[in-house]
Amino acid sequence: MNLPQNITTFLKSLPLSKMKGEDIFVAIAYFFAGGSLEAEVAVRDVEKHWSKETIGKKYNAAYSTRAKGRTHPSGVGRFSLTEEGTSYVEELTGEVPTHATTLLVFQPGNAHSFDKFLRGVLKEASSGVDIADTYVAGNLFDTLLDEVPKTIPIRFVYKKDAGGFVTRVGRFATQYKIETKESQQFHDRFLIVDGKGYVVGPSLKDAADKKPATVVALNVSDSKKIMNLFDEIWRNAK
Repeated sequence: MNLPQNITTFLKSLPLSKMKGEDIFVAIAYFFAGGSLEAEVAVRDVEKHWSKETIGKKYNAAYSTRAKGRTHPSGVGRFSLTEEGTSYVEELTGEVPTHATTLLVFQPGNAHSFDKFLRGVLKEASSGVDIADTYVAGNLFDTLLDEVPKTIPIRFVYKKDAGGFVTRVGRFATQYKIETKESQQFHDRFLIVDGKGYVVGPSLKDAADKKPATVVALNVSDSKKIMNLFDEIWRNAK
């Protein structure tokens, strides 16, 4: 997760009015841990940066005790976050955890939700987007690809154009930094955004339309593997 530099900005991005004191305690701890499971946080740092003006309630020492399970003591007055704790905050902010591989399932008829999830991922791209999809179509430029910031390079390798993709890519390329290649040397579908990998079950053009669709958000080590796979496919594609 790309955390803001300012704790106040981070807190204002959360639904504070719906959160209990211990929930906010975990969120502040997450900020100072940078989302890491290994980082230690001091209870006094959470209390020090607890702003009644922003949060709407005073700090209570009981919040630290109630947060256990999402936090784990690591010393006197110090603790680290658990996976439950980091997942809680990442769900609040709409982020997919980076420390764990996560499966998302979209039921038939939820094509809009599927597209909305990936659009949210793509629009946050800051360094690069790589996509490997077997059967593509022209609708991808409107449903997904135009969410990528225009300054971010896109590498797109595909197996077969099911209609309209090749004819539209040239016009799209006049405004976006996209390169495309065709390859018959892959079967699975996946994408990589800023080094984070996502394995996708169906083709992007009609995912979750009439059949269930799955997206597996990969952890750091698995993302590196999928990046290497994409680079190999890209090098050998025409």
